[in-house]
Amino acid sequence: MPSILKLEHITKRFGYRIILNDISFSIDRGEFVTLIGNNGAGKSTLLRIISTLSKPTHGRIIFNGTNQKEKLHEWRKIIGIISHENRLYEDLSSIDNLRLFGTLYGVENLENNTDQVLQQTKLFQVARLPVSNFSSGMKKRLMIARLMLCKPKIMILDEPFTGLDQHSNQLFQNYLKAFHKQGGTVIMVTHQLELGLELATRVLILNQQRIQHDNLASELSVDQCVDWLNNNEV
Repeated sequence: MPSILKLEHITKRFGYRIILNDISFSIDRGEFVTLIGNNGAGKSTLLRIISTLSKPTHGRIIFNGTNQKEKLHEWRKIIGIISHENRLYEDLSSIDNLRLFGTLYGVENLENNTDQVLQQTKLFQVARLPVSNFSSGMKKRLMIARLMLCKPKIMILDEPFTGLDQHSNQLFQNYLKAFHKQGGTVIMVTHQLELGLELATRVLILNQQRIQHDNLASELSVDQCVDWLNNNEV
């Protein structure tokens, strides 16, 4: 079977500045990939390209053996995203946000499932308040609730643990572990190296606009990753 996702020679420029340079790798179904890099390395840009929120300057992405451009609707229907932009409707309540996204994704038994994920993320008591009144941590929990509700097959996560309290952090870790154990695919950016190694099956190191290292997570240590990130001569 073809890889679920394959990047071929992805390059991204902003004007004369090169952000990503000739990035190529593939991800198999059921992998948990942690993408590590220093600030400004291009990690978020790469996730935006994979998510189709941004277009590469050069290169292409292959989804299930076919150019992603030809399967945009199918791709977008199976992915769940946590990014720096929350993509929530802030004038709506959390329950209305979830009902909207649940309807778009064809979630069955929507009312009960919405109540359930609000309970799990400790948002049930504020379910009818406008999202504009939420703290950044509450908005992050609502983004997690949206993932739980829509049940994607692939998660694309950019610093998903930032802003979470200890309880929410553990809740989301447990959810990711269960999702991966059931065959889900995850691509995650995090600066929490120890957690990133613990959760992942595979680690990619992005440095100097390129993927410099591609290793099994079980073969790496935090110190080794830090050394690679601090080495500008790799």
